Amino acid sequence: MRRTLHLWPLDQACDAHAATLRLHLGATAAAARRHHLSVPELARWAESSITELHDGPLSYRDLQERIGKQHPATGVEEIPLGIKWAWESGHIACRNTATSLHREARQFALLNHAHPGLSLASDDPHAATIRLVRRYLRAYGPAAEGDLLWWSGLPRTQVSLALAALRPEITLLHVHGLKGEQMALTCDIDQLRTSQPLPDDHVRLLAFEDPSFKGYFTTRSRYHDPAHTTRAFNPIGEVRATITVAGRIAGTWAWDKKTRTVQHELFARAPRHVSRLIRLQLDRTQAFLRGEPC
Repeated sequence: MRRTLHLWPLDQACDAHAATLRLHLGATAAAARRHHLSVPELARWAESSITELHDGPLSYRDLQERIGKQHPATGVEEIPLGIKWAWESGHIACRNTATSLHREARQFALLNHAHPGLSLASDDPHAATIRLVRRYLRAYGPAAEGDLLWWSGLPRTQVSLALAALRPEITLLHVHGLKGEQMALTCDIDQLRTSQPLPDDHVRLLAFEDPSFKGYFTTRSRYHDPAHTTRAFNPIGEVRATITVAGRIAGTWAWDKKTRTVQHELFARAPRHVSRLIRLQLDRTQAFLRGEPC
């Protein structure tokens, strides 16, 4: 989604892949053109990646080295872009095999080895987009069309066609505190009407780029004060690890590798009882992260 990483349940992976495949392959092809590589050349390098993985999974470095030994006169970018093309095309899977949250260990494998029985093949991107948008509204509705466009990164035309197909399932409504009309699945309206706001002492520490925030852009004010945008988001728009109070971003936290402590910043002074709860969450998180292997 948006040419970045999202986590999907396996039973939904095919729809996410089919709906966004053109987006991913287009970005990879554009990167290849900057290095004077054509799509047929990318496909050949991708096939080399697939061939090397037939005997089992390999780390990124080992996979690159094996391909390089078979093709010693290659440039710097051909092999990485070929691996990326095979990955984005849905032929190979990338897994993080690290045993700690403090590091990453990428390992590539053939898709049918990593996830037996999973197929990402689909000949109907439109149907996949419809299912993807329906799942978005189930997870994030009520939401604005601008939120959906930003979250998916898909072209407006593709999203508009999916919304038109879903029109009988969607109710347009107004949400107090948000501008314009919001979309929700009609089957969710009764639950939304009876839902209660989070209590003032609801305190959570959320991870970097937490999915709770990634579904919105034009209606970010539902969880975020725009005055604190530069503190809650980094320069490329990624949401930092946050402290939330009653569902709204109240500050940020970060793991300091040198001191092995959790540092934090609150955007405003919190009531005493909320401050105690924040401190409790920070201490719990620090204890958990200290228990992770270095």
